[in-house]
Amino acid sequence: MVFFPLTSKAGGPLPVLNSACPWASSKEDIAALYNSPFTSAITTRTSTLNGFDDDASKHQMAFFGSSGESSTNSFGYSPYPLATYLAWVRPLLTSSTKPKKQVIISVTGNLDETKQMLKILQQFADDVKSTIGVEFNASCPNFRGHPPPAYVESELRDYFALLAAHASPTLKVGMKLPPYTYDGQFDFIIAALSTVSPKEGSGKTEHPITFLTSTNTLGQGLVFSKQIKEIPGATMAQGKKDDLFAVPGGFGGLAGAAVHQISLGNVYRLTTLLKTSSDKSLASIGVIGVGGVADSSGVERMRLAGASAVACASALGREGVAIFDKLTGGAKARL
Repeated sequence: MVFFPLTSKAGGPLPVLNSACPWASSKEDIAALYNSPFTSAITTRTSTLNGFDDDASKHQMAFFGSSGESSTNSFGYSPYPLATYLAWVRPLLTSSTKPKKQVIISVTGNLDETKQMLKILQQFADDVKSTIGVEFNASCPNFRGHPPPAYVESELRDYFALLAAHASPTLKVGMKLPPYTYDGQFDFIIAALSTVSPKEGSGKTEHPITFLTSTNTLGQGLVFSKQIKEIPGATMAQGKKDDLFAVPGGFGGLAGAAVHQISLGNVYRLTTLLKTSSDKSLASIGVIGVGGVADSSGVERMRLAGASAVACASALGREGVAIFDKLTGGAKARL
């Protein structure tokens, strides 16, 4: 997966990074992740064109399990707009003293908003003279009234077409997927990707979609307030123990250890289908494995499942940026 050239040697350690999450929200979060000697890349929290209307009374998270190894959340997206994240990462990418790392900007919106953001991101890549990754988040489960686009085949095709149309050598595009639970869902991902594959005779062998991130949280999880595990120093709201549920309204997106096995299954199914498809260009698409990885053993399981890189969120929220030392087994990322 050439998207991560820093640790691309065959048999070398997998690149580790954070996934788009609340612990990549602020300027300080972004700087800490970028400056960690153990991250090969960073991902911003998912932003929108104009910022998401965040409400702390509704959008919360909690850890649960004997050691807080799992989490649930009712979050939406970042309150900061895309332009703010670009202002924060610009000095990191243009610094003459810092090693340059891959930056992935996570975004979401309707088709028109996403098109505007892709144009802004291409201009940004040109300005900072860097290859920028853009991850379209098609999979947040915490909105009522309509399923995430990645669960609707027609919408998935439209977004892949939009991303493919704006892919370039300096703008590497990808999509964050939800957990899938039956064969037909994997089939329509492969079918949708094939609609934007290079045309036969074009001379192009690589697919315009560079990566898939798998998986986001699993929706409709119900955690009770008595199950909450308080984590000292955790910086996000963790629900109130005098309420019945861990997060407002009860239902939230499950993450951490609670989804590890289904995330492994999704990564394995996707990578196998991409590699064995009759559409040979699909083999160029990498998969960033996410879901319940909290140590180097979890990274190894993702590697065995076929991941090209490994990201974490809940473990980052629980342990801070020190988690990346644990993910790499203490082996410093090769810059």
